[in-house]
Amino acid sequence: MKLRTQLTLTMLLVGLIASALVGGVAYWLLMRDFRQSVQDQAFDNFQTDVQAYLSRYGSWSRGESVEPFPLFVQRSRPMLSPGFGSGPQPPFPPADRRMPLPDHTGIDANRAPSGMGAQRRTAPFLFMLTDPAGRVVKPGQDYRRGEQVSGRLLASARPIEVDGKVALLAVPLGDPNLSPQDLSYLAAMERALSYGLAGAALMALLLGVLFSRRLCRRIDELTSAVHAMRADGELEQAVAVHSRDEIGELAGAFNRMSRELAKAHAEMREAAIRDPLTQLHNRRYFNEQAALAFDQAVRYDQPLTVMIADLDHFKQINDNFSHAVGDEVLKGVARILRSNIRKSDVLARHGGEEFVILFPQTSLQQAYERCELLRTQIENSDWSGVHPQLNVTLSIGLNDALTLGSIEKMLSAADEALYIAKRSGRNRIEPVAA
Repeated sequence: MKLRTQLTLTMLLVGLIASALVGGVAYWLLMRDFRQSVQDQAFDNFQTDVQAYLSRYGSWSRGESVEPFPLFVQRSRPMLSPGFGSGPQPPFPPADRRMPLPDHTGIDANRAPSGMGAQRRTAPFLFMLTDPAGRVVKPGQDYRRGEQVSGRLLASARPIEVDGKVALLAVPLGDPNLSPQDLSYLAAMERALSYGLAGAALMALLLGVLFSRRLCRRIDELTSAVHAMRADGELEQAVAVHSRDEIGELAGAFNRMSRELAKAHAEMREAAIRDPLTQLHNRRYFNEQAALAFDQAVRYDQPLTVMIADLDHFKQINDNFSHAVGDEVLKGVARILRSNIRKSDVLARHGGEEFVILFPQTSLQQAYERCELLRTQIENSDWSGVHPQLNVTLSIGLNDALTLGSIEKMLSAADEALYIAKRSGRNRIEPVAA
């Protein structure tokens, strides 16, 4: 699975979990506050009726002996608007809808007094009444009159005062009985929450795609640079540093690594094609360049001359003056050769005391003239700084015979010419014409 897909799925999953968590908490808070609102409204109405009941009869027991509380409420307040004591009301309720007062006690009061024709509606909340000491005066749930209510229930009780004194305690029982309007209101809120969650999930998906693309675009740049290093062999690659975050630091580190790697590779490659003593190119490099030059000369019918030179009596120099002097001679000869060739010529140490030069687009006569200059420069140089008794000369063999078919055969022919020059007295040039 690609990193972009993993990031998108991760951000989507995180967004969905966060949305579900927020939605769940929001729904819980909504239901808690809604139930509390229903309970508060129901208690206000219940408290008003209880206070009126106690004011009329003086005490709860005396009132019950004369008129049950539900009948008192229906007689005192026969008609109320719908939703009384329930949750939030619609903004414009129908004017002609009226319902009898909700039954706060939960006692069956469908049988209204004669002539009232009242219709019972379930109370939004049921309340049990106790005296201030917690003894039941109006039963509810599993409690009977006169029983002591548990401390847990008393903790949720609300006081009902008459003339500034606590007369009774109202203990809410169970969950609210929601009206159709309440249920409609909650359904609307649930739909709103659902739409919000769906929108949040969609937003999480869009943001996941957006951020993953933005992040992966920078990673793709790094990946492309790495592939270019492998496929094209171009070790020095550079990617743009867009930021100072971890990706930006990675891009900067990659750029530094790429430069250092390219530099190290160039140094290693240069070391692989250089003679460490003379700092001339070595035989390997010369063979590669000579093969290319030979192919080009044959293709375009251009002249090409190759030279092999050997220091005269170099073994005696090492034996008579030391190998250190011999090394200085090799370095001095290399400096003279390097200083007197063209940029297009290829100079290399061929091994031991042998040197080779490739003269592209150069005839045998032109190469002979260049080599004569080199020979005289070496012969006439002041070598006393290396050793007072030192004399250095050079024997040279030349060949320009492209018809031999390969650069190796041309070098072999030039080498034969070199040995002819040595047998003929040394310190001379022996050309081999095509």
